[in-house]
Amino acid sequence: MEILVNTYRGNLVDLFCTGSVAVVDFNGKLMYSAGEPEQVAYMRSSAKLMQAMVPMALGVWDAYGFTDMEIAQICASHSGEEIHVNTVRSILKKAGLDESYLQCGAHYPYKNDITEKMKKNGEEPLQIHNNCSGKHSGMLAAVKYMNEDLDTYCQTEHPHQKRIVKMISEICNYPEDKIIIGLDGCGVPVHAMPLKDFAYGMARMSRPETLGEKLAPSAEKIMKSCLANPVNMSGSDRIDYKIMSKYPGKIVAKVGSNGYFTAAIPEMGIGIAVKVDDGKNQSDTIVLLETLRQIGFIPECDIDYFADDLKPTVYNHKKELAGYSEAVFTLKKY
Repeated sequence: MEILVNTYRGNLVDLFCTGSVAVVDFNGKLMYSAGEPEQVAYMRSSAKLMQAMVPMALGVWDAYGFTDMEIAQICASHSGEEIHVNTVRSILKKAGLDESYLQCGAHYPYKNDITEKMKKNGEEPLQIHNNCSGKHSGMLAAVKYMNEDLDTYCQTEHPHQKRIVKMISEICNYPEDKIIIGLDGCGVPVHAMPLKDFAYGMARMSRPETLGEKLAPSAEKIMKSCLANPVNMSGSDRIDYKIMSKYPGKIVAKVGSNGYFTAAIPEMGIGIAVKVDDGKNQSDTIVLLETLRQIGFIPECDIDYFADDLKPTVYNHKKELAGYSEAVFTLKKY
């Protein structure tokens, strides 16, 4: 593995993080890499755009009259803000369901001030606050539309979960039987494949015409919806939103979990997949931003805007500056 990020305390490298990066174009060509672009990793929530392709391709969104904001919400790992909770409830209501059908588990919102307020008021988190409740509402809408069992929609053998595996396989042009299946944090199957293959799938999502007549309209609608609704995609203080709002209509950035981060850039026709081995969101953010800088997407004049994310600082308990982290890799160009 290649070292991608160093954390310094004083002048000494105190910690380091290894990992891999793959940048692939819509023709399947590996454009840039670091570490092992063949590294197999679970895509976690970075796969949500591809998972959302299933209800789109089935015609669920037309049938229930979902808006672009609602489509973006099912692709999101949201922060539990009012806009997110209300949008998920709207999706469920249009499908004739409510949040009692969700099986994603409950956790406090990612937005700290909302969580602090809830705790102060003695409020317990609900499943709708789960960052994956949008994804689950999309799954439930599709299962309801197909008149399938709603109680088992999370299970690997459910027809909807099988449709998702098939869809990811088709988009990434990767054999279905080679996709490794595990269990995600929200209780549904999670999928693993080499970084370069997932990056290729994201590149194809960025150029919907490459997916053929059957899937292109769905991919185009998903990309358009996500590009237009970055706050629904993550949250008002999250790095996905910070990147997408800085370059409106230019990039879809989608964090996963445990060190996975992906992006799709339509104008460049590329997909990016990042996996850091320490599993930290701070590390994968540094690596994704540095990758975007090295390939020329982030211009040097914008570095100050991302300074706190590219070179986060470390403070001690006395609020004294103790160190910092920064990227130390150079992408290999092909």
